[in-house]
Amino acid sequence: MKQVSVKPVDKLSRSAVLWQLIACVAVVLPNVVWLPAWVLLLGAGCIAARVMIHTGRWSFPHWSLRLLLVVAAAAGLLVSFNRDASLNAMVALLTVGLALKLLEIYRRRDALVLLYVALFVAATVFLFEQSLLMAVYMCVAVLAVIAALVSVWQDPLREEMLRPLKLASRMLLPALPLMLVLFFLFPRIGPLWSVELDRSAARTGLSDSMAPGDISRLTRSDELAFRAVFEGEPPAPSLRYWRVLVLSAFDGRSWTVGSSSARGAEVLDVQGETLTYEIVQEPSRQRWLYALDVPLAAPPQAQLTMPRTLVSANEVSQRIQYSLTSAPAYQLATQLSQAERRAYTQLPSRGNPRSRELVSTWLNESQGDVVTLIDQILAYFHASFVYTLEPMALGEHSVDEFLFDTRQGFCEHFASATAFMLRAADIPARVVTGYQGGEWNTTQRYLTLRQYDAHAWVEVWIEGQGWQRLDPTAAVAPERIEMSADQLFSGQAGFLADSPLSARRLIRQGWLLQARMRYDALNFAWQRWVLNYHHQQQNLLQDWLGGVTPWKMVLALLVPGALVLGWLAWRLLRWPQPQDPLQRHLQRLLQRVARQGFQRQPDETLNRFVVRVAAHSPALAEILQPVAEAYESLHYAPSLDIQARQQLLATIRQAETRLKSSSSNLLHRSMSPDLSDTP
Repeated sequence: MKQVSVKPVDKLSRSAVLWQLIACVAVVLPNVVWLPAWVLLLGAGCIAARVMIHTGRWSFPHWSLRLLLVVAAAAGLLVSFNRDASLNAMVALLTVGLALKLLEIYRRRDALVLLYVALFVAATVFLFEQSLLMAVYMCVAVLAVIAALVSVWQDPLREEMLRPLKLASRMLLPALPLMLVLFFLFPRIGPLWSVELDRSAARTGLSDSMAPGDISRLTRSDELAFRAVFEGEPPAPSLRYWRVLVLSAFDGRSWTVGSSSARGAEVLDVQGETLTYEIVQEPSRQRWLYALDVPLAAPPQAQLTMPRTLVSANEVSQRIQYSLTSAPAYQLATQLSQAERRAYTQLPSRGNPRSRELVSTWLNESQGDVVTLIDQILAYFHASFVYTLEPMALGEHSVDEFLFDTRQGFCEHFASATAFMLRAADIPARVVTGYQGGEWNTTQRYLTLRQYDAHAWVEVWIEGQGWQRLDPTAAVAPERIEMSADQLFSGQAGFLADSPLSARRLIRQGWLLQARMRYDALNFAWQRWVLNYHHQQQNLLQDWLGGVTPWKMVLALLVPGALVLGWLAWRLLRWPQPQDPLQRHLQRLLQRVARQGFQRQPDETLNRFVVRVAAHSPALAEILQPVAEAYESLHYAPSLDIQARQQLLATIRQAETRLKSSSSNLLHRSMSPDLSDTP
């Protein structure tokens, strides 16, 4: 008779399918903030379809439907990312593939492919977020993926939901020491998060031009701009002006940077003590850096422009850290050339006639005195103007409409109108954009600046004094300079309008505020540690190894690695071999029978054992007979039958229950001859 080869059926258990769904949701969840909505809907639909398929309500989709979904998803990716092969698009492609793979998990091999892709998606999360909370969360997500991998190899008879999680935890724990060794000692050549991302993922921030309404829009965003850590005490709130861009060209409506001069930075005369601090700047997709007004010099990765702003050699596409020294009190560029004077007094030949006429009147009244004219401008603003986050739209003659019609605006309206009026009086002036204020964190003693802290002010050139800061907003709303923007704008219409559930709106007082501050401080400490990792790593190797050489690096890696591998080998040798659930239950049943005085011999089949037991205890043999018949039928079956295994397991459990309930009526060892060696 021809022997039939036995091939196991790699059927997935119910818990395996549930763990696969949990793993997929866990690795995709951090990316929901930027993934297109249709990708999220596709993922939710595939998860729902997988549940319906597993419960038997739906069948697997036809290949034509799957092909249609693939084509539609590819078209959606092309439209959403504009045919740009960026990392954002690649991650979205992985997410779509992960979702569609749920619709064709027929065998164990398909499930393994799904979970391997899930591990790739988990790694890409750190391209977009590297906070401490995200690091902890991704450890949990990876644990879920490993648990899903374990469940794939789990026996279908064992529907234990927590067992894969326990085994996954045991597998990951031995890997932690080796991970720590590699993290601390392996050189960081190029971290994953240093790869440049798609521009569509850039944060909101200042631009190199300013028109009415531009900066007020930033009050709708609470995105982090940068943090500043001071060596000593921070400056007073009224001195927290963070210089970013100087705008010198005006076209009648918008201010732009203008042409740069060939000479170096403007001469700075420090008038008092300086401040030394450290900036941790978030990605902005722009080249400019942030500095307290005004910086003495540029950090190594940047250069100092003529109006003493900082420009990086490359776009800031990842979080960076740099140290600066600034002078709160100073004299800047006490001498101007004729070309510079013309550039800083330049105005369009036409436009805003009413403003020009008003300035001419004030100039005659002040007899050409610059300080008197400035006082008149500030008094005019203070008398009847309103500082608001939602100013009215302005037309062609924007300065005229602001000064004479609407009389309401945000900082850019006041700065633009002031610079225009000063230039109309032939006084050099320019607009400076940046940030003002910041939230002080008492836990780690640092300032946090967000996009809603964006601000604009004016620099006016006065003979013998140079460029002087002039903030017309302070004449209308002095509290804007003394308070943080978060405190000032809280509750006003338009503030954080795009994020109604923002934690910044909900957590502003009491213990929730303290908890937020402490978490922010912890997360900031984590970010600084990651940024300083390479430098700290060199110090660590220097302290531990007394200098870094190739042989010492090999020794530092091999010794801990050998210890970890030795411990793993020792655990594997001592680890109990997994036992088939059927054999385990059968062995437990036979142990109960042995306590009745009947011991099964190693070379004795179950049927022969039952016959021997029946000669002395027919009642006990009646309980064992269904087990022996089912076991023999399964053992000699041509192929592995999952249903028959489940039936045998149920029969064994039923025999155990009957044996427990009727043990008092059976033949006990004390009332029967010793049958353990009876042939």
